[in-house]
Amino acid sequence: MFLTLDDYSSVCDDYEFKQITEKEDVRLKAEAAAMEEIASYLRSRYDIDRAFAAVGSCRNAMLVQVAVNISLWLMVHRLPQNMGHERRECLYDDAIKWLRDVQASKATPDLPLYISADGNTDARNPVRSGCMKPNRYDY
Repeated sequence: MFLTLDDYSSVCDDYEFKQITEKEDVRLKAEAAAMEEIASYLRSRYDIDRAFAAVGSCRNAMLVQVAVNISLWLMVHRLPQNMGHERRECLYDDAIKWLRDVQASKATPDLPLYISADGNTDARNPVRSGCMKPNRYDY
């Protein structure tokens, strides 16, 4: 997977992490859902498969934090009485805001650009226009 267990240490301590991620399969499902949510915002412009295939320090740090915050948001709902819900909600909202900023070209992460089948990388202007030759209605 794209995330490692050490990535979670930046936003929660060991005790909190153990409480939230009691079962590994729940964590893996939440991470997969978080990665799909991220991809839904970014896949039209960036090569998300290549971005998620990166390992170690080659990963985009902000993308890692967004994935961690969304994963924790998805897992925190399992806790009794939604413990820590408010703090996770703020981090989740910040992550979604960043994704929307990237989608709207207000933020530009260092991610690999999407390359279409014809080799075009102009994702900022996906609409092409042109015109026909002018008709000279000479009869």
